[in-house]
Amino acid sequence: MKAKSQSVFEACSNEIMSNCVTVLPGDGRLYACIYAHEEKLSDACYEAVEDVADQLDIFFEVVRYAKQECRVDIEKFCSGVKVGGRRIYSCLKSNSGDLTKDCSEVMSRISVPDD
Repeated sequence: MKAKSQSVFEACSNEIMSNCVTVLPGDGRLYACIYAHEEKLSDACYEAVEDVADQLDIFFEVVRYAKQECRVDIEKFCSGVKVGGRRIYSCLKSNSGDLTKDCSEVMSRISVPDD
């Protein structure tokens, strides 16, 4: 996702400089600013933003699917774990030997990069 995000900033550099120069980067603020000026986007910028939106749609669909397939295991092993910061993922990984078949299969397909 980082490579896609960088391509947006490159493809939209003119739009950022002309419409969003005062926006403090982080927490999606630049994306929000770019979106707010959607009618002024160049074709290249618009396509880069669309690519990121498509990737986000796929990401959230994968998360929904994983949550559904692992719901029993999340309740069993991770019910006291606060959501966010990959804590549920880490909890499931640490219990990988005891997961249901469906959740184990999902977890084997998910790759989360280390920071």
